[in-house]
Amino acid sequence: MKLAAIILAAGKSRRFKSDTPKQFHFYKKDIILNHSIKKFEQIKEIKKIFVGIDSKYQKKYSQFIKKTKKIKFFNGGNHRCETVKKGIELLHSKYTHVLIHDAARPNFSIKLTLKLINELKKNTCVIPVISCSDTVVFKTKYVDRNKIKFLQTPQAFKLNDLYNLHKKNKNKNITDDSTLFSQNNKKIKFIAGENENKKITFNNDLNYKEKYYGIGYDIHQMAKGYDLYVGGIKIPSEFGSVGHSDGDSLLHALIDSFLGAAKLGDIGTHFPNTKKYKGIRSTKLLKEVMKKLKAINLKISSIDLNIILQSPNLKNYKENIRLNISKLCKINKENINVKAKTADKIGIIGQKKALACEVISTLENVR
Repeated sequence: MKLAAIILAAGKSRRFKSDTPKQFHFYKKDIILNHSIKKFEQIKEIKKIFVGIDSKYQKKYSQFIKKTKKIKFFNGGNHRCETVKKGIELLHSKYTHVLIHDAARPNFSIKLTLKLINELKKNTCVIPVISCSDTVVFKTKYVDRNKIKFLQTPQAFKLNDLYNLHKKNKNKNITDDSTLFSQNNKKIKFIAGENENKKITFNNDLNYKEKYYGIGYDIHQMAKGYDLYVGGIKIPSEFGSVGHSDGDSLLHALIDSFLGAAKLGDIGTHFPNTKKYKGIRSTKLLKEVMKKLKAINLKISSIDLNIILQSPNLKNYKENIRLNISKLCKINKENINVKAKTADKIGIIGQKKALACEVISTLENVR
């Protein structure tokens, strides 16, 4: 068996009603699409992962999508059925079997996938299903719910059979590939699915109770001849912070805390010490990070900031710092706490040779 997987991620999420397509929403500490990629990547039987995605989405969300050696992207169609067809046309000459999976089902297990692969050794079409627990009415007639099954993905197919069925199919509104097997009187093997493997269709299907926490830390040398920026506010001082940018240690720590909470790496990865960022204001860097958070539907819930600086005293500047960060981060000032401490003349900070900042931030999904 030479097995590949196709993840369908080209949908426009019209029923989801969000500016961010659902496959790129942050969910359980990652974007929804990445959950499927990471699980398929762990299965050695899967030799290649083909992701059907709108090319403009791939460009916009590329920095968030997990990259692996197994992955290959292709431009999806306007309908689910078209994306599947495009995918199997790409791989049918190189592979014998295929898994088809909706990116909107991030909660399937590796165990279920391995069961599908095992059953595929002796079947041409293997579909996971769960039972119906609700009373069902079709028009005005009650239907025996024991006869109703809900189909799930991933689904497993002998590739040549699926390819031939799609080749002759003219109905673009097919929403499940097993329908083609049923219509052509071909055998379908049903196996037990998973109740947790629900499809995310509507905005309310996401669990908005989740919060994501990040920690940031930064330290800068201080010297004469440099400006001192703290939280985007210029502070009168004999000594300023030395840095490739404007040396705003507080905003750097804040940025790192946001990137950590969103699992997007660190400030050095996004803004390296290159000519492009030489002398740049850290407020501009923060605005770029805010755009990244918005793209995956995250907002800031609360911020706790700690500034460790021997001199000058920041007592008269803490509120200005708080208000500025409130504006930059689009968060109510009541959800921001600013603390300023000295090092009691101990170490390089106590000797006015450096300042350090610590930040803990909390992010959550935009409702």
